[in-house]
Amino acid sequence: MLFITTTPTVGGNGDTLIEAAMEAAKEKGSKVQRVDVRDKNICSCKACYKCKDSGKCVQEDDFSQLLNLIHESDGIIAEAPIYYNCMAAQAITVIDRFCCTFSCPSYQLGLKKKVGILLTCTGSSTEEMKRHVNNILTLPSLQRSIEEFKTEVFTNCGSADSCLHNKEYLQHARMIGEWVTE
Repeated sequence: MLFITTTPTVGGNGDTLIEAAMEAAKEKGSKVQRVDVRDKNICSCKACYKCKDSGKCVQEDDFSQLLNLIHESDGIIAEAPIYYNCMAAQAITVIDRFCCTFSCPSYQLGLKKKVGILLTCTGSSTEEMKRHVNNILTLPSLQRSIEEFKTEVFTNCGSADSCLHNKEYLQHARMIGEWVTE
């Protein structure tokens, strides 16, 4: 199981929710691995389309390592904070780098897997945020590798420790962690 955080805040809501989901997955017997995007050097996509023949991005950064982990995983849970009704730049940068998966028609992301998405925000509409994720994860290039996905939106996260003190939020994160392992 691969757990990806895109929050820039160490010890904040995203980290808290990922830890809860990881704990639940471990309790179900899953081997877990966590990647904090904030600690990686992942550059923006240049839209050069040099990846169209091989599916390999020409940029030499940490994205290829992350992509290999995605290939190898049985399931994925990713976390993203919402700023101004959009996923934070760190999350969008990772998503944009999936260009190599759709510009090369024969590219495969490995076996189909379950994907859980955890979004934290202060006041964004839950339905709008779920629609945003749906628009991304139903792209044909990604859909080839997604068996099923669930999105959980955690609202009213006005401080870095909002989720830490919310038992309902922690339980929902754990439920996603359990669901992906099924």
